[in-house]
Amino acid sequence: MNEKIDLSEIERKMYREANSDGIMELLLGILLFFFAGTWARSYFTVFLAFIPIYGNRVIEAIKRKFTYPRIGYVEFKQEEASIGWGILGYVLIVVALVSLTAALFYGGNMEKVHVYRWVPLAFGAIFLGSMIYHHSKSGDPATYLYSFVTLVGGGIFTFYGFESRARGFESSMPIIQLYLLSLAGFFLIAGMIRMLTFKRRNPVLVMPDADE
Repeated sequence: MNEKIDLSEIERKMYREANSDGIMELLLGILLFFFAGTWARSYFTVFLAFIPIYGNRVIEAIKRKFTYPRIGYVEFKQEEASIGWGILGYVLIVVALVSLTAALFYGGNMEKVHVYRWVPLAFGAIFLGSMIYHHSKSGDPATYLYSFVTLVGGGIFTFYGFESRARGFESSMPIIQLYLLSLAGFFLIAGMIRMLTFKRRNPVLVMPDADE
């Protein structure tokens, strides 16, 4: 009876279970696909404009239809307002570090810096920060894999772009677009696997009719 209850660990387990349905990965894959589309067709940005407005509503509607009937519903506490400033600060630090790396790569000659080629590395580093935050709330080990794929992939696409251009094998598709499409495919596959696993682990229970 004297055993202490770790409320924070219970909350992490509940948060992890609530986000193990693969919906986050699937929506992230779709979002990355539209991000990649903006590099080829500017009208794709119209779809991105709806994300801040309808994003949470879409996620909630999907979870209400698919997730909650299987594991129930728990309302988590609201995020602190200061988290937004923390995210902004982290992004600015990443941009500064990537800019410094680019400057060192070119020997300090900023006129040779091709900014767009460093976007994959910057995106991978920013995504790493979001996964660190997500892991702190859920303890989900999948965040390690996601962080590794996005950060290492960002580094590979960044430096592969320089190497391929030097050898004359540069693709007609921008490096950042290839990177985003690759990530989109990865997260769509990961989302489908997690959703199928979640569905198998948490079947919808059919309640017996009270009249029977």
